[in-house]
Amino acid sequence: MSSIVKFYNFEIKKFQEMENVSTEKEIHDKRVILRRIFSILAVYKIKSSKVKNGEKAFHLFGKLRDVQVQILKIESLSQFTELTDYLSFLKEQELKLKDKVSDFNKEKKLKFPVIKKEKFEKAKIFEKATKQFYKLWESTHIDSIDDAEDIHKIRIEFKKFRYIVEVIFYFKQIDESRLEELKTFQDQLGEIQDYEVLINGIRKYFKKNKPEEEADLEEFEIAQNNLIENFERNLEMFRALCYDIVYFDINVKKSDTKTGKLNTQNSDLKVHDEIVLEKNNELDKN
Repeated sequence: MSSIVKFYNFEIKKFQEMENVSTEKEIHDKRVILRRIFSILAVYKIKSSKVKNGEKAFHLFGKLRDVQVQILKIESLSQFTELTDYLSFLKEQELKLKDKVSDFNKEKKLKFPVIKKEKFEKAKIFEKATKQFYKLWESTHIDSIDDAEDIHKIRIEFKKFRYIVEVIFYFKQIDESRLEELKTFQDQLGEIQDYEVLINGIRKYFKKNKPEEEADLEEFEIAQNNLIENFERNLEMFRALCYDIVYFDINVKKSDTKTGKLNTQNSDLKVHDEIVLEKNNELDKN
């Protein structure tokens, strides 16, 4: 049995052991496991819809976690008198969603397909990782990262890139510290999105239930802006990490991928390519 199939079966077992839990962390972990499972199946050209009730579970867990994260962020404030009504509303929503998750777990068990054909084309996986890297690279090249919408676009492309890299890790050696760095960046991007969900949720609630009042969002907006600014300060490090994973850890050769031609479309990437070429020449001399 290949290492990637062993990991797939291990993730299924982990998910099944967690099936009846519903804390914020557990719900988050279950969604992460499902994402990994969907990514592995894609390697074998098996659609995520082949996981019976998998996509429904993923979306239901997402709704619950969005509510739970908002509750945790509001309760972390020293004072949240103005948001007491909204907090009560969220807790009611949490109870309803937990009941839905509980009923779902009882009535609609997830069934995972068996991977029968274990062979897959590594070159195509490397190609996919490289294409996704270029999409991610291009998403970061905007005049400036001004708001959560810009971050959200980067986050979407980055998540796709990270999960492909994680799959590759199970059949090709990649420095684990790099995977940890990827996770750190994804956590940062995820926290920015969590604030966006909270801010939009409060605005929507006040518009519907307290139209005469204006919610005080300053503390949340400041926290979110600080996270965005911190990510922007580390943007070059973020790009370099993703680049090095593709061209050093995975060791994709420009001649092996059709996307290599995109190098000429971005001056920053051309400079990085030149640095990489110098490093490779040094390694050849040694």
